[in-house]
Amino acid sequence: MTKEHRELAAALTLAAQRTATDAVMVHGAIADKLGLHVTDLRCLNLLRLDGPATAGELAQRTGLTTGAITRMIDRLLKAGYVRREHDELDRRRVIVTAIPERIDEIAPHYEVLAREFGKVMNDYTDEQMRVLLDVFQRLHETSVHVTALLRDPAR
Repeated sequence: MTKEHRELAAALTLAAQRTATDAVMVHGAIADKLGLHVTDLRCLNLLRLDGPATAGELAQRTGLTTGAITRMIDRLLKAGYVRREHDELDRRRVIVTAIPERIDEIAPHYEVLAREFGKVMNDYTDEQMRVLLDVFQRLHETSVHVTALLRDPAR
């Protein structure tokens, strides 16, 4: 590994840390505008991306306790963003589902971010964007893996 490679890797690590912090700040500002907790907003995004889930599944995905998840679901129910439904195959299971119309109401708050992000992406070629997409997909997989390692009680 060359000196330049090590320096670039260190700079990319710092950039990734800054980006993660920036994302928390942006999502926090949007959550404030919506009268939600940032974890509520992130949970809604999980439901939007991955589909309906049980409280236990949400607790596992977020790392929150089942008590914290229950309180969050109650807040989201009260605000009208989700509904609870009994699983048709197992009536004991309760599924939490995001209400699409309410999720659509959140989208305008992200329009400025999407517009500014689009401006940045316009500076890259298709090939460069494919590389960036690969990086982001691999970093996501790494984050999921590291999160599982950190939550492993045997560690």
